[in-house]
Amino acid sequence: MAPTIPQRIVVGMATLVLLISAFAEVPASLAQAGSLTPGRSRSPIKHVVFILKENRSYDQYFGRFPGADGATTAKCWTSSGGQRTIDPLTSTPDPMHIDLNHSPDTFNVDLHNGAMDGFCHEGGAIDPVTGQDVADSQMTQSQIPNYWAYASHYGLGDRMFAAWRGASFGNNVFALAAQAGRYAHSTSHRTIYGLPRSPTQKGLFAWGCSDAADTRVDMLSVGGAISQTYPCFHYPSLPTTLDDFGVGWKYYATEGKPSFAHAAVNAFSYLRCKGATTFPCAESTYWSTHVPPASQLVLDAANGRLPAVSWVVPQQTEHPPLSACQGENSTVAMVNAIMSGPQWASTAVVLSWDEWGGFYDHVVPPVASGVNANVSYGFRVPLIVISPWVKAGSSSDGGSVDSTFYSQPSFARFMEWNWNLPTLGAADDPANYATGDPVPGNMTGFFDFADPADPPRPGTLLLHQRSCPKLTAAQHRYVLSHDPD
Repeated sequence: MAPTIPQRIVVGMATLVLLISAFAEVPASLAQAGSLTPGRSRSPIKHVVFILKENRSYDQYFGRFPGADGATTAKCWTSSGGQRTIDPLTSTPDPMHIDLNHSPDTFNVDLHNGAMDGFCHEGGAIDPVTGQDVADSQMTQSQIPNYWAYASHYGLGDRMFAAWRGASFGNNVFALAAQAGRYAHSTSHRTIYGLPRSPTQKGLFAWGCSDAADTRVDMLSVGGAISQTYPCFHYPSLPTTLDDFGVGWKYYATEGKPSFAHAAVNAFSYLRCKGATTFPCAESTYWSTHVPPASQLVLDAANGRLPAVSWVVPQQTEHPPLSACQGENSTVAMVNAIMSGPQWASTAVVLSWDEWGGFYDHVVPPVASGVNANVSYGFRVPLIVISPWVKAGSSSDGGSVDSTFYSQPSFARFMEWNWNLPTLGAADDPANYATGDPVPGNMTGFFDFADPADPPRPGTLLLHQRSCPKLTAAQHRYVLSHDPD
């Protein structure tokens, strides 16, 4: 079917309602800080960079972080009907020997009807080499010191819940479109349930409109039925809204394993194909302009060429057994380049992980109702916001902990607030939530724009990359032969 670009709300009464609703979440001084012209930033933030990582839970990275809601112990149900205590959570090996299960079925195993004591029973929980329960483990500060430094100096969110209860593809799409199909007529309101798979091209992880023609992804109906479709969609996403209002954007991703599998920009026909009617499609000039290699982010940042909005999916995604240490180094290289570049004073870096990856977290996720009752929410994931405009707090280096409820639709909500844009009509629109359901915040709680001439966190925090252990030959073979989900 030929891709069609859905109609969008233009400036008018709907936009006015959106702007008024956005004001309700922020102080009057912040609401009045900038122009209300659609497409023009209303705050000192002129550039947002979303660095998208993989498969780590909040407690696995920051369960020991002081002043935030973390846990260092867990429970495991026993065959006798009781529970045994895991005290303390052991230290996560880095790199790990294998991946942990993190499918929708595994989510239910881990949740165990709200008891949060099933992680020890999920597939892959027990390390086949050492016998350690790695599902119930966590990193120490010494293992990810630079992430802790960012969290201590800037902003850490301890209530960021994955939008989808399963593996990466759905959450990757949520990060770009504030839905994975549930609000779209073109999908018959089915949402992404599984991963794209081809019976003839195994091991090619493109996840979108460039997949082999026989590729299919499982989709979940409102009623719970599973069906399949080609993983190339036509409903609205943020890039087209940004285009409509003259806000520049790029999606930095590297074709090939593993990062391009997570490049949700490839899952939208009008972004990947620009007019093609058959799939897989070849990339268009529009595509090559907007989707450069992930490595170019560092060059663009250093040379002041960042667009208003950037997404970046680096090669080092931290998806086990890929190393957290090497992933942290990749992040540090990007953030150092941004901080050292000429656009730093007007930039916010949002560092997030897509889903829990099978690792323990102690907070029971909220449950959505209505059309999202069998979709949201997944377990908590880390969220760090790095910017001169992050408000001061009580963390060790003056950073703050934000306990507002966030999820991937919060990314869209912040951009819609900051650039005065209409919603996508999906989970980014507060009007789509039932009474009593939690509504993901718009991320303004991380910032202090009280004085547009005086950022609360001036200066930079340039960090050093560390020496990391390399993957063994066996671990490298594992990465090459398994879905980077």
